[in-house]
Amino acid sequence: MASDSCDKRSYTADEQIIVESAFDETATDLSLTHLKSFDEVAHLENMEETPLGRHIGSFGVVMMLVQRIIGSGIFAVSGSIYRDVGGSPFLFFFVWLCAGYMSFAGIFCFLELGSIVPRSGGMKVFLEYVYYKPRMMITVSFGIYSILFGFVITNAIIFGEYTLYAFGYEDMGSQSPKHLGLLFVVFMCVVNGTSAHLAVKLQNIVGVLKLSMLFLMALSGLWVLLLPHSITHIDNNVHFSDIFAIKREVTLGSFSSALLKGIFSLGGWQTAHVVTNEIQNPVKTMNFAAPLALTIINVCYFFINLSYLVVIPDGDLNDLQEMVGSVLMEKLFGYTLGRQILTSTVAVSAAGNIMVVLYHISRMNQEIFREGFLPFSRFFASNQPFGSPMRCLLFPLVISAVFLLISTPDNVYNYVIDLEGYSLQIFVGLVCFGIFVIHHRRPGFQPKFKANPVHVIFVTLFSLFMFIAPLNPFSKSTEFKGFPNYAYVALGVIVVCCVYWLVMFKVLPAVGHYQLEQETVLLSDGLTMKKWSKVGDYGNLDVV
Repeated sequence: MASDSCDKRSYTADEQIIVESAFDETATDLSLTHLKSFDEVAHLENMEETPLGRHIGSFGVVMMLVQRIIGSGIFAVSGSIYRDVGGSPFLFFFVWLCAGYMSFAGIFCFLELGSIVPRSGGMKVFLEYVYYKPRMMITVSFGIYSILFGFVITNAIIFGEYTLYAFGYEDMGSQSPKHLGLLFVVFMCVVNGTSAHLAVKLQNIVGVLKLSMLFLMALSGLWVLLLPHSITHIDNNVHFSDIFAIKREVTLGSFSSALLKGIFSLGGWQTAHVVTNEIQNPVKTMNFAAPLALTIINVCYFFINLSYLVVIPDGDLNDLQEMVGSVLMEKLFGYTLGRQILTSTVAVSAAGNIMVVLYHISRMNQEIFREGFLPFSRFFASNQPFGSPMRCLLFPLVISAVFLLISTPDNVYNYVIDLEGYSLQIFVGLVCFGIFVIHHRRPGFQPKFKANPVHVIFVTLFSLFMFIAPLNPFSKSTEFKGFPNYAYVALGVIVVCCVYWLVMFKVLPAVGHYQLEQETVLLSDGLTMKKWSKVGDYGNLDVV
């Protein structure tokens, strides 16, 4: 056992020790070294209050999910999905059906876990609660992954493209949309970093605008489908005889890529729990607001995709990539209304997504730095100087800026979608499978919200399929020529994250003959975080 001198630690002026000793039997929080397995994470079942307070209600959660889910995806990837499924209307809608059910099944799984672990962090705290062995491995691995993949590249590009397209600038080059997108990212980093309440108000306003636009686009397909050509002056390109026809080659790899794009377009349902500490009565609010938001979005998505098939001819839809939404509106409403006004509204949609993504990234990064295992954790976890995690926004800003400022191939947009979506799907599958782990570990336990086992099985098996399908080394991608297989790149990044944990928590302590002891400290802004100390045979050796 370490010497008693380990109790005499030095702390900086902006932090206050909460647990004075890992070996004090009266302490309210003990070193993980001396706890039984489940006791390490049992505290996660308790709600946590933070300096930001609970300022988000049901309307705010609905708008947050609408903003987070509806970004560039539905306006940009439908053409790529149509190409991936060989131009088959049946397979096209089957992909969207799978993605839609995936979003509902997934949110129900997360609602159960959120009722057990009602605190900020989302997947991070869910994974910690389920997979606490080996000690800190899942926390470190997922935490580093989240920071590395915490960017807004794709929606920033779409924002720039649609904004320039709306004002008639078609030949500005590939870099101009990226530069415009980066300027907006910088602006929103300032807003999110200086005022959490202002950021939420902006999200709500843009969310209402976005829903209005969705309803307009959803009705447009029915307008063309139900009314005669003499009224619409638009040809109906949907013929029932071609519903099951496959016009071009479809492979397992292309179909799985289509699924990833569909899931990407409905992605974000899993992020609302990232800000649980800021939601009023979080369990009750989430149980009502999350399914309502998904219902609205999925119904609108179905009719918008129907509009694409009805209005845009097969050849055009197959060749379109990011601009499919603008083409639809220009065909429906002409140049002035369709292109300039409604296309600018699509740019606003992407902008709203950037708002919420940055809001969530800042909170997720803060939760990760509160774990204390990364360098300068105390600095980045702090809410100083504006009472908001502004420092955590440096990471998405820098990562996004690097990719937006360098010249990249045109198909990098879809590659980034698949790379990000593949990694995320692995963790989503682990989270949902964790429900079975909890039920096995705690038989008879009844959470406040219980997901249907069918949903849990579907998400788990679906995630397993999405994990295996792209790993075929003999499958040659025609879409990403010049890029390495996105699945292997994503797995490589996750392996690197695991190596960091292995070195920090296993290799270095073994070589240096010390143990890592955890304590909880209170920062001057009222936020708590963990602090790791190296404790050896001669007491406190160093602080991580």
